[in-house]
Amino acid sequence: MSHSPIKCVQGAPIFKGLDDAAIAELAKISVHQQLFNKGSVLYDPTSQLDRMMIVDSGRVKVYQLNENGKEKVLYMLRGGAIDSEAALFANRKHFNYAEAVEDTRICSIGRDDFQALLRREPDVAFNLLNILGDRLTELESVSALTGNLTAKNRVLAYLQQIGQEKQAAEFDLPVRKKELASFLGITPETLSRQLHQLVADGLLAIAGKRVTLL
Repeated sequence: MSHSPIKCVQGAPIFKGLDDAAIAELAKISVHQQLFNKGSVLYDPTSQLDRMMIVDSGRVKVYQLNENGKEKVLYMLRGGAIDSEAALFANRKHFNYAEAVEDTRICSIGRDDFQALLRREPDVAFNLLNILGDRLTELESVSALTGNLTAKNRVLAYLQQIGQEKQAAEFDLPVRKKELASFLGITPETLSRQLHQLVADGLLAIAGKRVTLL
């Protein structure tokens, strides 16, 4: 299918509710479908934060590195997700790393163009606040999962959270197990052991990437 700049911009939650004229204007000032091959770094802490990104297709992981070079996954981006919203207002560098974990196509909108639109379409500001609120809630949830809970309860709480979001007791893991382990602050080996223990406890059933909450 050919890429539609209108549908791409329209699909970003931050622009939900804007009229067709505003969406069309956003599409005109957007850069569309820049290809990042698997393993490519989209940005790092030396990169200037000057564009908001929309993931058109593929997957991107956003992570930090500790003093020992160990990777900590903060969140994953998939088709339709937005990132670097701060670029619309802040003039600074990125804090984190972003890497394409599969071939990914990115659309983007620059700060100056967006701020000009914001003066004409204040509804965008309200939508942006909602998205930032969701991101804050997500990061607080991660902090809770990786803080006081045992490794087994972190895994179970994460899977229950995914089930609630999907409103289903059966679903595919949204990330690879190695990425999930990093996200939860445990080793892949610990994740594997805890999944097996949750199955043995009768709380889960697992078949490949398919998880069933019992």
